Amino acid sequence: MNELDIQLAFSKGDESALECIIELYKRPLFRYCVTLMCNREDAEDALQETFIKAYEKRKRFDPEKPLLPWLYRLAYTTCVDAIRKRNRYIDLQQLLQKKGGSRRKAASNSQDILSPQLYRVLSGLTVKERVLLYGRVFDDQSYKDLSLILNVSESALRKRYERLVLKLAQQLDCEKKTEKRLLHEYESDSRTVGRY
Repeated sequence: MNELDIQLAFSKGDESALECIIELYKRPLFRYCVTLMCNREDAEDALQETFIKAYEKRKRFDPEKPLLPWLYRLAYTTCVDAIRKRNRYIDLQQLLQKKGGSRRKAASNSQDILSPQLYRVLSGLTVKERVLLYGRVFDDQSYKDLSLILNVSESALRKRYERLVLKLAQQLDCEKKTEKRLLHEYESDSRTVGRY
């Protein structure tokens, strides 16, 4: 069965086509969810929820259009919803801690998939910026596909991407300056300690 046959069978409710789709797209969608969620466990949950939603909404899918952008769109909305719920949970936990209630730690960010530098960069971006960065850099998606995912015009995405590149360059420059300053302070402290 080729991709078009799988898409057609999927839209008609064929469960074996769903299994094929999961096998074909689980890796890129998982990477996408990790990029948006910055957390492996949450990304796994979002991925599972995405495939559930895909099956539930299969009749809305147009088999004449590419499937992957449609799946990315479902993953995007699933991740955004999960992030909103997570933020409400964290806010509630912080409120309870201030009131002297629960002392449990708020949800932590798992960094076991992302390097500390990538985690720091991604966590400083909005969800839409993460989607755009992931799509253009990590997944080599066209602006046309990204416009389907984000429901934004291609020209607007091009402009957003330009701004994002500038923002990341400034962020990197700021980190380098901070690193140099800290190194200089460390070296100054080391020389001072060595004199005594």
